[in-house]
Amino acid sequence: MSLEQLSYLAQIIGSVGVVLSLVFVGLQVRHNTAALQRDEHNSTMAQWTVIRMAIAGNRDIAEFMTAGLRGESALDAADQLRMEQMLAEHAWAAFHIWDRTQRCLFPKGTFELTCGPLLSEVLRTPRGGAWWRKAKTAGFIPAFVADVDGVLARNEGGES
Repeated sequence: MSLEQLSYLAQIIGSVGVVLSLVFVGLQVRHNTAALQRDEHNSTMAQWTVIRMAIAGNRDIAEFMTAGLRGESALDAADQLRMEQMLAEHAWAAFHIWDRTQRCLFPKGTFELTCGPLLSEVLRTPRGGAWWRKAKTAGFIPAFVADVDGVLARNEGGES
């Protein structure tokens, strides 16, 4: 084998090595992307769990939220603040799902099919609606507000 032929063989082996390295890097990127998406899902679930467990684990909070949202009882200043904070937490947890859906970390339609309808149930109550009308003008980005209002419009026929 001549020196020229050895040179060609070395170039072929080097090219194969580069291709295999690129395939390996591609697989690693895919694996890391999947891990990051799973972390986003876990983070979102943790945010929602705090809200759900506060209500599910404490009957007083569940009764407060149920009666308060429906306007069945008068709220003093402290209870009004508590109600607004619970609504804000609910909306911000929904925002994070919306945001992650917008950034393609969650599949398209995740917000509209999952937390959008749940948020809609809360915001279609008398106090939930009053809070949203005020909060959407000062606390959330316009694209999120438009999507929440869209979900509210689609779910308008349901119970309040």
